[in-house]
Amino acid sequence: MTPITSTTEVTPVAAAMEVAAAEKMLCDMAYVLKLTRRVKAEMSAEKAPEKAIIARTWERVLEA
Repeated sequence: MTPITSTTEVTPVAAAMEVAAAEKMLCDMAYVLKLTRRVKAEMSAEKAPEKAIIARTWERVLEA
């Protein structure tokens, strides 16, 4: 029996195009990660500490 596999030859130009596409994709992903970190840092810096609500709702009603 003969094996049912076929190998395809990749030309150097096609291989270079695949490498270039992969490099562009990795650069895009790095850019998105950088923006994500920046946005996260801005969001965490903008958060003001919230005042803790000590009295329960029914206690506030009694005070008013």
